[in-house]
Parts: sequence; structure tokens; C-alpha cells
Amino acid sequence: MAKRAFDHCAGDYARYRPSYPDALFDELIGVGGGLAADVGAGTGIFTRGLLARGWRVVAIEPSTTMLGEMRVGDGLHRVAATAERTGLSDGSADLVTCAQSFHWFNPPFAFAEFGRIIKPGGRLLLTWNNRDASRSGFVAAFEALVATFNPSYRREYRQQDWAGKLAKAGGFTPAEHYVYQHVWRIADEDFVGFTRSVSYIRNVLSREDRPRFEEALRALMAEHVAGGMLAIPLRTDAWIATRLAD
Repeated sequence: MAKRAFDHCAGDYARYRPSYPDALFDELIGVGGGLAADVGAGTGIFTRGLLARGWRVVAIEPSTTMLGEMRVGDGLHRVAATAERTGLSDGSADLVTCAQSFHWFNPPFAFAEFGRIIKPGGRLLLTWNNRDASRSGFVAAFEALVATFNPSYRREYRQQDWAGKLAKAGGFTPAEHYVYQHVWRIADEDFVGFTRSVSYIRNVLSREDRPRFEEALRALMAEHVAGGMLAIPLRTDAWIATRLAD
């Protein structure tokens, strides 16, 4: 299921998903000088940030449909593979990044694979963008709307003890946790497009419920938004660790 979860909405994913704050790249990743493996690369949203900073990038993504949506320049190699079996050589990566993706992986097997492909002294980065309901009445109302249509939805599903899981796997320094706050500005109709790219709506709601959800969302935006543009506060959480020598 994970491999095909976004095949039917890859275009919406590429067009409407938010990017990541420059500070994350500049403070945690830095200018490239080696090979970065972007695992679960999707349509290349995080990949572009790596390429812009001079990294040579292998984009690893099991969905060929998602890989086909990548619109990036030189310095990229695409590989249709999983996090648990990347196909990369031992010690070949200076950096492995997982942006908005690690919660789809099998942690023990993925960490073991990352330990194999990252060279000693190389780094592993796990990161997620999350809407911050504490900073926006609209976001709080939107989260409640999603839960109304999908009662099983829990917006904390990506907030797990990633540092603890990595420590249990071994082979890395203790993960350091960083938080970045930024604002995602998007037109209201584009935000409707965004909702068509998220699994907890697109893959759960019935064909009958989807138009009802979008109608309710448009009414919510009319109540909260002026000028047709949304300013959605995001909290980006990032965990970074260094590969230890064997």
C-alpha cells in the first residue's frame, strides 16, 4: 500500500505540497560536497533543496509515478527502490535524508539499511512539516473538519520517539532534535488541491464524501480567510544524527 499510496494523486502532490525552511538546509545540512540519498523522495520537494546547495543526489522512491513528477535539474539520479532496500553500495552516502517519509518505513530495517549505506561520519536527517494549530484559528478548525470526516485521523501520527527508535537501532550518535517555525502561503483553491494529495483524506473518504468535504472546506475558508490567500503556520521538526565508525 505504501508504495502506491500517492500514485493516483502524484500531480497534486508535486503541485501543492509545501517546501521546507531554508534555515533547516543552511544550519543542519550545509553546502554539498558529496552524495546525498533522499529516501522516500516523492516528487522531489526536499530533493530540490539539496541540489540547490550543491549536493549530488540519489532520489530513492518506490513509486515510479512519483519519480516521474520530479522537475529538477542536473546532479540527480532517480532510483525506484524502498528505504529498507535502497540498492546503494556500502558506505556510499555522505548524507541520508527522509523528508515527510520515515513514518511509512519499517524503522528497524530502514535504520539498518541507512547504517549500511552511510559512511562513518556521514549523517542521517529525518524531518516533517506539520501544521501548527496553536498559531492559527483556521488550522485548528481545519484539523477538526478532517477529524469529522475521518474519525480515525490523528494529527500526531508523525510525532513519534524517533530519537529513541534510532538509539535502539544503534550505530549512530544520539539524535539531536531541532524545530523551525515558518509560514506556508497558498491560495485557497490550491489548498483544496493540497487536500487531494494527503492520504488521510484522499485514501479514506468515499467518492460521495470528498465533494462534501471540499464544500465544507470552502465554507470554512470563506469564514476565516480574506483575499483568497492562506497563511498557514508550519512547525518543521528535524532529527539529525551521525554515523559511528564500526
